[in-house]
Amino acid sequence: MSQHSDERGAELRELFFESAQELLQALNEEALKLEKRPGDVETVRGIRRAVHTLKGDAAACGYRELSELAHEFEDVLGMESASMHASLAEVVFATADTFTAMLSAYRKAKKLPSLESLHKMISDLAASPAGAKSRKKKVSPPVSAVWTEYEKLAVQNAFRRGKRVFHIAAQVDPHCAMPIAARQLVLNGLTSAGEILASRPENGESTQRLEFLLASDKSAEIVAGKCKIPTVIAHVKVEALKGKVARKKAASQEVLTEVAVEELTQPVAAPAATEQSEEPAPEPRPQPSISPENILRVDAERIDNVLNLVGELIIGKSMLQQALNEFARIYPKEAIRGRFADAMAFQARVLNDLQRSVMKIRMVPVDQLFRRFPRMVRDVAKQCHRQVDLVISGEDTDLDKSILDAIAEPLTHLVRNAVGHGIEGAEERQRAGKPPQGTIRLDAYHHGNQVIVEVMDDGHGIDVKKVKAKAIEQQLVTADDLTRMTEGEILNLVFRPGFSTADEITEVAGRGVGLDVVQSVLHRLKGTVSIETRPGHGTTFRLKLPLTLAIIKALLFRVEQRLYAIPLNTVAEIARAHESDLHQVDSYEVLQMRNQVLPLLRLGRPPQANPTRSGKVFVLVIHVSERKLGLIVDSLEGEEELVIKALDDQTIATDLVSGASILGDGRVVLVLNLAAVVERYAKVRPEGGEVVSGLLLPRHAAAAEVRP
Repeated sequence: MSQHSDERGAELRELFFESAQELLQALNEEALKLEKRPGDVETVRGIRRAVHTLKGDAAACGYRELSELAHEFEDVLGMESASMHASLAEVVFATADTFTAMLSAYRKAKKLPSLESLHKMISDLAASPAGAKSRKKKVSPPVSAVWTEYEKLAVQNAFRRGKRVFHIAAQVDPHCAMPIAARQLVLNGLTSAGEILASRPENGESTQRLEFLLASDKSAEIVAGKCKIPTVIAHVKVEALKGKVARKKAASQEVLTEVAVEELTQPVAAPAATEQSEEPAPEPRPQPSISPENILRVDAERIDNVLNLVGELIIGKSMLQQALNEFARIYPKEAIRGRFADAMAFQARVLNDLQRSVMKIRMVPVDQLFRRFPRMVRDVAKQCHRQVDLVISGEDTDLDKSILDAIAEPLTHLVRNAVGHGIEGAEERQRAGKPPQGTIRLDAYHHGNQVIVEVMDDGHGIDVKKVKAKAIEQQLVTADDLTRMTEGEILNLVFRPGFSTADEITEVAGRGVGLDVVQSVLHRLKGTVSIETRPGHGTTFRLKLPLTLAIIKALLFRVEQRLYAIPLNTVAEIARAHESDLHQVDSYEVLQMRNQVLPLLRLGRPPQANPTRSGKVFVLVIHVSERKLGLIVDSLEGEEELVIKALDDQTIATDLVSGASILGDGRVVLVLNLAAVVERYAKVRPEGGEVVSGLLLPRHAAAAEVRP
């Protein structure tokens, strides 16, 4: 029994840590709003609701220190002086940071951080000189109760039964001699009018405000009348919640799918407010929001297991298709062959639908990542003495969860780099005819079967001359190398480890450890990163990412009798050429296509080293990192849907191969990492007039001998 209880406790704590992160994110977002609109009552209410929820959840998990600190801050937020205080946003930021540190300490079972500084900030906020005066003038508007998931579910069930659901707010007469009994008296009256779904406060607590959720067939006036208790209740407000039934068509009929309880913007029935005293009515407050989440939290590993099984099914489908083709070849007139083909076609359709469904489960909106950056930009801009506005768009764009997690660090480096390096100071911007506040834009959108993530700033851009000088100074390249490099290749030097154009080292920039992480992670994800810059106008970093790493459409080809594959979306076109059409320029092979010179990379051995080679070759024209390149291959095998399997360093020791896959007939195909191939091509410096060729041979020939 004890073991079972421990398991339930551990599960509850894990759920708390997960939900607490969302609450802290909401706290940061509300604090950013408050910083722009100081004294905004609605924003302060949102902050108090988040702190209240965190307080209750922490108490349920036994985290007393966090619960008590949240309770202390919640009480101060209830004062009008606190909501109008100029430093409230700073206190909220400090509170969010402290809560984050406490959660980390709880999770790792470490010592809690010091809370003295935050206690003092909260105490100073409560002891504000304007506080006493303000509290005498006006009472802070009440905050709506926070309902539990069980209570929200009860509201849903009431709507399904066709009941009306009312939210009742009753104000206890300040001169009432028995405030604790007031709750029970109102409960007795409401019980005769319907079913009470929830009540606040809990039994035994004393408060001047009572809230109830009631399911009833009666009208709002009748319900209000049940609460009118002379000398006990001063005011009553009854509002009917709206129940929205969402339907979708399935199998040519409408099926009830969900009952959503909307936030009430206008009461259905006029509020029955009866004044039993001359005390002013309470100010308008946010309406009760009961929005149940039909979300099932599943561990990502379970989804990965399902996706892996789908991949095995796809391999099995390929094996069946191979067997069916062989059967058709041996028995071309067999009548049952058509039935096999129909069954295979049906299986393929179902399998494709299953694959898409599982892939959608793995997809999450990039907003989960983007929403971290407003707080970070605010802090870094303050640290660098910059005025920066962050504009986010495309936050609804879906991306594979594993890719989204992987690009979090690179994107953080790019955004920090944009603030520290890109945006100028206010005075410098004004001298250049720009507004004093710089703008950084984060955008995401789909392009084919890729996702593009852009980080743009309107700063001074990247000085190519300064990049050249720094590259030579740091001995990353030689002056002769720079003369042969294009502007794009020179800009890509900023991704080299240790490279930095900063004149001084600060906490934000100057160490040269940021952008190299960006390129290495993008290579690992089989994506690319490119730079566009205009001196004086700004810089754009563009990340191109695959929608998923698991399953791709690929083009299969052979080099030296070995089977390779590349993602089909990277292939712009396929050309057939004679060996005599290929020319040598500066020890590089090129091909003239439609009045343009296409640089070539030969993956196998040159013709003179392979006498059996025919006079014709295939040229695969690919686009990688804004670079256009032709790959010379021996023959094509066709298109195939591949389930990518990762390879460890012991299996294959080259970055030119990103994974492997098994075909239906059991053959193993290696998937090339085109970003690494192009980078290797750019780094190769031929000597003695030798043509750049044989990239996969002989050094990497052993890699192709991988067996399942």
